[in-house]
Amino acid sequence: MSAKRQSPPPPDLETMRDTAHQVLDPDSGPDALPPAADELATLTTTLRGHLQLLAPEVEHAAALLSENSPTRSAAMACAEEAGGKLRAPELGFAALTGRVMYARRLARVLAALCDHYEIVSAGIEVTSEQRAFVRLANHCVNCKKCRARDGQGMNAGLACEEESRLYEVYRVARARASAARLAGRNAAGASA
Repeated sequence: MSAKRQSPPPPDLETMRDTAHQVLDPDSGPDALPPAADELATLTTTLRGHLQLLAPEVEHAAALLSENSPTRSAAMACAEEAGGKLRAPELGFAALTGRVMYARRLARVLAALCDHYEIVSAGIEVTSEQRAFVRLANHCVNCKKCRARDGQGMNAGLACEEESRLYEVYRVARARASAARLAGRNAAGASA
């Protein structure tokens, strides 16, 4: 009788995002009162644990994509950033404000890793947002109007209809991607 090895369950992105949003909540801006020290310590430990679980998952899923995939590169860079945040020592002697800043850094990279995990685990090589950006960048690099310089070597800022059109396509693609991520999170939250 052979024992089948079961793959581990997928990361609980909803819980991870909820933890990140407790630290990044819009109401927790620079002027907001920080959480109590013991609550902050618990949140920081939880964020670190989530990063330790998710970063290798993102790297593994990204490694399955082709080497020239923009989503792979972005996901790998984000996982590396998470590793850097985990290696950076939390300043135990720092005032509560310093510990809040550290927790927010962890929360931002965790939120980004969650987004990357969704993309790379779905096998998406290039997102529509990335595709639109590449078209815009290629145009700007090759267009004589976009590259025109004034007498001092500065960009002349000439109006280019194609650049404006491509920027609008990119802006819409970014907005749609952001809306889709938000709708996905809201749907997951409503089903919980």
